[in-house]
Amino acid sequence: MQNNTSKITGVLHQQQSQQHYRLRRYFPDACLADMIEQFWLVDWNLAESKTHTQQNLPDPNFHLVINDEGARIISPVSKVYAYEMKGEGKIIGVKFEIGALDELLDLPLASYVDKVIDASKVFDADVVAELSKLLNVNDDSAICQTLQASLKPFATPVSEAQSVVRHLVRLMKEDSSLCKVTELAEHSGHSPRMLQRYFRTYVGLSPKWLIRKYRLHQALEQLDSGHADILDIVAQLEYTDQSHLIRDFKDVVGVTPRGYELGSLKA
Repeated sequence: MQNNTSKITGVLHQQQSQQHYRLRRYFPDACLADMIEQFWLVDWNLAESKTHTQQNLPDPNFHLVINDEGARIISPVSKVYAYEMKGEGKIIGVKFEIGALDELLDLPLASYVDKVIDASKVFDADVVAELSKLLNVNDDSAICQTLQASLKPFATPVSEAQSVVRHLVRLMKEDSSLCKVTELAEHSGHSPRMLQRYFRTYVGLSPKWLIRKYRLHQALEQLDSGHADILDIVAQLEYTDQSHLIRDFKDVVGVTPRGYELGSLKA
């Protein structure tokens, strides 16, 4: 399996957090690249009296998550997602490509935002039962190969609209100068109204919300670096004023930028 060594984004207090667990990421084989963005495996072994709450502001993808609570589908989230680690544990994750589960889910994707679904409601119960056994496997390559073989029958063709949305999500993530849906529409050659419809269908979240989320990713990175203050971030991310950034940050992350910085010092 090929390692995914790209930059990790959306992890709160990333430098302090990564000392508590071991993360590995792998790309799928080419035959499943349209369905799966990556596999991610996490394990930890904390002292008996220690706990670690991992907080993420993840990309707008669905994930298959297998841990000691079972196999579940984690939908796109609109706020920070938190998971408590204690003792010894392990998570096996599959990050699906944007829209890859559209035909497997009963309801429109927007209906699943901020929800957790039993994986057996999406994949066959027998498949889920076999995948749950992977928690007892200690070979990353064997885990990923089994995941691929089990999920391959559920892959569906990618539509033109899905391809457009995937391209635009990557563009939002990589181009910090994109601040408006109208700018995104100009890049895509589609009207803002059409983009709204595409994103509602294949993501479940609006393009305006995603632009804001990726700007907050950049704000988190700046705050974690310790090399920029709030006014620097306002200017770099082209917010209209400081209060606008603070409002967005608190709404999604749950604290103000200052509160986040203080949390970094305590972590």
